[in-house]
Formats: sequence, structure tokens, C-alpha cells
Amino acid sequence: MLPLELLGAPEGSCLVHACLDVEQLTVHLAITAPTAACPVCGSDARRVRSRYTRRLEDLPCLGRRVRLRIAVRRFVCPRSDCPRRIFAERLPGFAAPRTRTTDRLRQTQTDIGSSLGGEAGSRLATRLAIPTSPDTLLRRVKQLKDKPAGPLRVVGIDDWAWRKGQCYGTIVVDLERSDVIDLLPDRDADTVAVWLKAHPGVEMVSRDRSAAYAQAATEGAPQAGQVADRWHLLKNLREAVEHVLERHSAAINAALKALEAPPGPDRDATAPQTDAAVPTAEPLPPEPPVEPVPESPRLQAKRAKRRQLAERFDRVHELHKRGYPAARIARELGLSRRSVFRYLQRETCPAWHLRGSQRSRLDGYREWIDARIAEGFINVAALHRQLTERGFKGSYGGVYAFVRKRLGAAGKKRERLNAATPPVPRPPSARQLSFEWVRRPEKRKPPEQARLDAIRGCSVELAETLDLADGFANLIRKQSTGTLSAWLTRGEVSPDPALRRFAEGIRSDEASVQAAVAQKWSNGPVEGHVNRLKTIKRQMYGRAGFVLLRARVLNAA
Repeated sequence: MLPLELLGAPEGSCLVHACLDVEQLTVHLAITAPTAACPVCGSDARRVRSRYTRRLEDLPCLGRRVRLRIAVRRFVCPRSDCPRRIFAERLPGFAAPRTRTTDRLRQTQTDIGSSLGGEAGSRLATRLAIPTSPDTLLRRVKQLKDKPAGPLRVVGIDDWAWRKGQCYGTIVVDLERSDVIDLLPDRDADTVAVWLKAHPGVEMVSRDRSAAYAQAATEGAPQAGQVADRWHLLKNLREAVEHVLERHSAAINAALKALEAPPGPDRDATAPQTDAAVPTAEPLPPEPPVEPVPESPRLQAKRAKRRQLAERFDRVHELHKRGYPAARIARELGLSRRSVFRYLQRETCPAWHLRGSQRSRLDGYREWIDARIAEGFINVAALHRQLTERGFKGSYGGVYAFVRKRLGAAGKKRERLNAATPPVPRPPSARQLSFEWVRRPEKRKPPEQARLDAIRGCSVELAETLDLADGFANLIRKQSTGTLSAWLTRGEVSPDPALRRFAEGIRSDEASVQAAVAQKWSNGPVEGHVNRLKTIKRQMYGRAGFVLLRARVLNAA
């Protein structure tokens, strides 16, 4: 008999019997409570009108499906003024009325649908012995109620692409808890303002530099402060620096070419030189002796085996000169007589077990190939054609490998004839240089830092402009002791028009930028949730509507 605690059976029920087969477990229960409460008026009813069997699906047990058969009674309400005359007894906390699943199975299906979606969730549910359709899982997700958000103080808002370039929505994140609070169907200022008015407790709004979001925050939450996102501020600054570098592209390209030109006697041939200007060449320090690289254990073992073979070969010839017969030599040295005869047939020790001792089809053409190599003819394709005319039937790859070995034996190196000259690399574009500039100095590579130093040396105006841009970047990264107002005063009188326009834009949004410099809030967590939203949206192959997407984003496990 199964304990009722294992099934989580409703209160007042008893186990009638259970049936176990290969695929499922069927459990029959009966409700034995003497009374049942009317769902409308709450009166306790004792009069039983009829009975019926309610069929439910429950969580699996030991890898098998669990089907419940519960004998449920219909009662007659004792109150004459109650609109519900006949009702079936309820199973509170176990199964909702008119459902075919228990509450815990329904919650499990909801979690699977929220995490995996319809098709993938259905495949997993089948493996877990709770088979259901993809539509059922998605319906469970759509029926979820929004979680209570609690008091909201600091929120971050950003847009996300429902269809890039055509349709956008808005995501709202609680920055204190890093939780998604809501998804809005568009990014209009009116929609965001209405949402903010519905949450009057918001004290701070973090946003990008969109004019629509700035207007929405001003209209919907006038009591809240606004924080401009630091990443977007650096992005706008990088774009301004890109325009600066484009204006000085001619001088920058000349400086980078001079930086990458190899040093040589003709580098400054046009510059006047005097005896005093020519530095005296100092003797180079002697190079340290190169220590020999130790041989690998495998090569040492191979050389040791080679020495043993050579010693055995010499020993066979020594005993043979003393007049020992082959049988006695074989007994003393532990060899076969056939090996002794092979040793005696050779005057030198053979190169057994050594690389390069294999025979090749080209051994008969070795002298001819060596003569052609000595003449300087190392075109392998032409050699292969000429060898084919002489009766050779091997492949081009075999000729190529053989010629490489013969070149190595001759101490030569194969060079490509008529090889194309590698193209001269183009100088980095202004966009690429701006990305190198916006990177933190400690994260720049030495070639990148050398290019930026060369750019600063092009002109005093360019160096001052880049120094001014560095000052704003340090403010945003909280690495400067200066103030935003002092920087704006300098930026608005900058000789470069791109940086002046950037400073004017910052001046129009000075309060939110000052908050970004002084406070810790930013839209970084919002961008992370936007990436998660994109993953969920693409997982559903674009077939989900806004209601399903919102439910999955807000309730994903």
C-alpha cells in the first residue's frame, strides 16, 4: 500500500487500491470527509446527491506516469437562497476545479515551458514521463500572473528590437534587484510615461541618451532623477573622436606610414646630414653562447638502440674473423642464424629502424634529380612532367616530397618562383583608430599605443583635442578629479567642430550626465537582460506573440 503522504493526497481521502504496470501507476482514491463546503456561500453540506470519478494526471513515480482516479461526491447546498443548488466537493491545494492535472504537475509544466518553450519543453516532458503537447506548455506560461514587483526606487529602461529597424519595445529593470519588471510593446514616450505614472515611488531612472526616454522620464516621473548610461556616453564620445580623426586623415596616414617604414639608409635620404649629426656606431655586445637543447627521451632511446645494433654488428664480424661458425655466433649473441648471415653479408651496419631508410620509386632517378637541383632547376611541376616522359608513374606529391628531401641533403631551400608580392597593408581607418583610442590605456597593445602616440605628434591642435577627449573619458570612468562643468567650459570652445557639438549635446543633458559621473547606477544590467530577451525570442523562431514573450521573460526560471 502506498502512503498517502507520498501522493500528497487531499485531506480526508483514503487509498482504495493501486495498479502498477510497465508504463504507469494507477491509484484509486476516495474522499471520506463527512461534509463539504459550498463554493458560493460556504455552508457545510451533508446531503450527497451523486458520485462520479475524477481523472487526474500527477507527477511521475519511479520513472512511470501516475494517473489518479478519485471518487468525488456531489452535494446539495443546505441553504435555499444559495444560487448553487448542487456542487461537487473541491480538492483545495491539490487540484483546481475542472482540471485534469494536479497543482504540482501544472507548476512543473509551467516551469518547463518558461525555461524551454513549447517544442523543446514537450520533448523534455516526454522523457520525464509527463508527456504533454507544446501548446499546453505555452498555454500554461501565458496563464501566469505577474509577480509582485515590490517597491521600486531605481529602474533602468532601454529599447529592444522586436524586428530590427522596424519595430521596437521597451524593457524595464529594477536595478536594485536586477530583475525584469515589465516589457512594453513599443518605445514611445507616451507609453513609458504612462508606466512611470503608475509607479510613483520611482526615485531614479537610468536611460540611454534617447530623447524619447528623456521626455518620458520628465513627464512620467518628474520627482525622479535621471542618469545617463555611461556606456552610451563613451560611445558618443568615440564617434566624435572618429570625426576628429577623419578631418586629420592625411596627416595621420603620413605619420603612420613613417612609423611602419623599416629603418634603413634611404629613410631620410633628403635630410641634410653633417658629421656631427652622424652618431658613432658602438660595438655590439657579444651574443651569449647558445646552450644546446637537450634531446627528448624518445630520441635518446632511439640513439641507444642504434648503438646496440652497431655493437652487435661489430661483435658478429669479430667472432666470424676468429673462425666461429654461424650457429655458435647465434647462440652466444642470442640471434637467429638468419640474422647472423644478414650481418655477415654487409660490410657496414645497416640503418635499420631509422627514418629515411625506406625505398622510393625515385631512387633510380636520384642522380638525375640531384643534377637538375645543382643546376638550380627546382620547379617540381616541371620535374614531374619530365619524369613522366622518362617512364615514372608516381604522383606529383611523391616527387614534391622527394625533392624536398634532396634539397635538404644538398643544404638548399626551395623558393617560390614568380610568387606574388604581398599587398601593402592599408593604414587603419579612423573608425578603427577611434576604437583603439576608447580602449583603456592599460588594455591597449603596444602597437596600438605606438600608433596613438604617433597621431598625437601630428599637430598641436590634434594633440589638444585628444587630450580633451581623454579628460571626458576619465570623468565617465571615475578616474579624474575634475568636474563636468569645467570640462564643458573647455569643450564648448574647442577648435574642433565635432568635439564642440559633442559638448553642446552634453550641456543640453547636463543633469543626467552629472548623475552618471557622481552615482553608481548605469544601464549595464539592462543590457544583460536585453541579451537574455533576444535569446528567448530567437529560441521561439519568431513565432511567439508579445504576450508569450513577456510571460517568458518575466517568469523564466
